[in-house]
Amino acid sequence: MTTSHAPPAQETSLEPTAATRHLCAGVYVDERFRDLVIGQVCTAPHRRVAPSYGFDIVPVMHHAWRAAALSALPRATVIAAVVSPVLTGSVPAAILIASGFGLLLLLRLTKLIHGIDRQAIPAQRSRRSGLGPLRAYRFLLRLLFPRVTTRKAYAIKRVTTAALWLTLTILVIALVYPQQALTALLLAMAVTVVYLAVGATRQLILNRILRTRTLRPARLSGRQRAADRQQHHMCAVYRRPRHSDDEDDDLTVFTLFGDESPFIGAGELIYQWNPPMSIQLLRPENDDHAPLHEREHPVPPFQAHELVEYLREAVLPLNTDSHDVRLPAEVRDRVYVAETDVAADRSLLPHHFTRSELRSIINTPESKQHHFLEITTPADGSEFVATVLLHVSLQGRTLSLSTAACVLAHTPRSFQRAEEFGHHGAAAVIWAALTELTTLPSEIQHSWRIFRYLYALAKAAALPCDLTTTPIRNILIGSRVSIREESSQEWTKVQLEKSDILGRLKTIEQRLLSAASDFLRAKNVDTSAFDDRALKIINSGIFNFGDNNTFSNNAVGDAAQVGVAANQPAQPDNGAAP
Repeated sequence: MTTSHAPPAQETSLEPTAATRHLCAGVYVDERFRDLVIGQVCTAPHRRVAPSYGFDIVPVMHHAWRAAALSALPRATVIAAVVSPVLTGSVPAAILIASGFGLLLLLRLTKLIHGIDRQAIPAQRSRRSGLGPLRAYRFLLRLLFPRVTTRKAYAIKRVTTAALWLTLTILVIALVYPQQALTALLLAMAVTVVYLAVGATRQLILNRILRTRTLRPARLSGRQRAADRQQHHMCAVYRRPRHSDDEDDDLTVFTLFGDESPFIGAGELIYQWNPPMSIQLLRPENDDHAPLHEREHPVPPFQAHELVEYLREAVLPLNTDSHDVRLPAEVRDRVYVAETDVAADRSLLPHHFTRSELRSIINTPESKQHHFLEITTPADGSEFVATVLLHVSLQGRTLSLSTAACVLAHTPRSFQRAEEFGHHGAAAVIWAALTELTTLPSEIQHSWRIFRYLYALAKAAALPCDLTTTPIRNILIGSRVSIREESSQEWTKVQLEKSDILGRLKTIEQRLLSAASDFLRAKNVDTSAFDDRALKIINSGIFNFGDNNTFSNNAVGDAAQVGVAANQPAQPDNGAAP
């Protein structure tokens, strides 16, 4: 029995979020993103799937295979148009088709050449010596009207020459073998029809993704079922950074979690309590001069899991308010385990957590399973997802609280373009078909990528559905990539939505601190120091919410000054207030 009070919504019964729709559309419009999904998720059963925040990875995997097959079809048609005449003995027709594809490649190359900067190259000197009357006349013309030879002009000249030779080859073969020319023309028409059909089909699929109520396939494959279990699993296996002996670290940057965030899938780490808040468990007595052993609780008046459960119940009402003031918040338990620890002890990654097991993890400060209370708030159809992670530790008669906040920003505009005016409907289908035909030159160049698709198919068929359940020698199962994070906008480039996201984080943070103060007061713990620190955290700005904690132009120590040159004496302190 799991103890997550608000598990992630399953999209089998609910309508998919906007983020899920956009990611499903992204595999059709962005080939790199599609290859990422297939290579890092669909055909990587030895890696754990990262937790999904605000989206469902199963339909994205399903549409990634569809998009790959749709892209492989025209490329296979191009290869078949050249190879099939050779196999049937129609070599002249194959030469005609290959020459036509060559002309299209030269056309694409010409467009690329126009982007090359002008770079003058020296003109070649004639090997003949001496100046005849005609050569002297040409020398005089070049002297009066100098001609600058550029690399671009030289490249265009060579492309034009190659195009003329290919055109001449086509004309000669067409005149000598008219029947073969007709066969080549039919093959060219077949290629054109395939490209038009693929473009129209892709747009029809995008239109359906935009309006359908369900995106999941009727039947899930074995790999999809494994990914579905892992994306909703309470435990996340994170990857530790590589060991480094570099001692030249920048000491002006302070972070609790290093350069790489361990909260895989949650997004960019934008906020943390640095250092964590530590509160001694003192009795609320008026005599502040009493010895410490008389003021503190020798035995903690509560356990860590009691505070976690109290904070969970305190956040849940945010999601039950009226629609105009409701702050959507999903509360769940999250356990993070390092992949190296899992490799040494597989019991750290159970199939499920019982309530007693989860309480034991929370109450054990030195556990290799790190528990966080996770509060997630989605916005704009989960295009923005803010996550607050709170860690509670009770050790040494001191309560320690640490918080981190992560944000997933919006997906690229190309993933959302199908929703814009004119990019869906019948007219968009016709336009997409014609646009697909214009990509024929580049598709000819990339037709070899069909073998990559065949390799992915063979890999998916040969490998098991899930290789993370049993240990394998030299194989670490930590999540390497989150497809949602890869498609997310950088936090520094978020504009008007940033204030709304920060306001939500502050609201959740303030509620957690207020509830913690009430809990400590009810447990007969002095909260004066806690309330002071909580007030500073709530009112803090750049120090906590900056992308990094960088300090510059600071002076520490007696008679220290900022901006004073080394050869200038320090100014005396008058004791006046600034």
